[in-house]
Amino acid sequence: MFSEPGTAREEAERLVAAVLAAATLTANAYPQISTGSAECCVCPLCKVIAAVRDPDPQTVERIATGAGDLAAGLASFLRNVNGPAAPESKEPESKAWEEATKPPPKKVVKKAVRKKTES
Repeated sequence: MFSEPGTAREEAERLVAAVLAAATLTANAYPQISTGSAECCVCPLCKVIAAVRDPDPQTVERIATGAGDLAAGLASFLRNVNGPAAPESKEPESKAWEEATKPPPKKVVKKAVRKKTES
């Protein structure tokens, strides 16, 4: 039933196709809106509803391609903004963890205890 996710371009094109299909079904479900009368031929909203009821395949393809191009460009931009990955440390993670969590030297602890008792 579900397909594997594709590139950003493919997913954007699928999304546009699904939205246009849903809009067509909705517009066809209400024939009393945008009846084609003289008033409806002037109203921009009625023109959009009429266009959605019977979409031109070339227009749908152009919209889907444009959305795909936009998604691909945005994905590329975000990858470039993120920058290159940080170089990996040559130490194993366990050693870095040990260094970060090891207790302080005893001299430091003794000095801190001495200062506290003197106060």
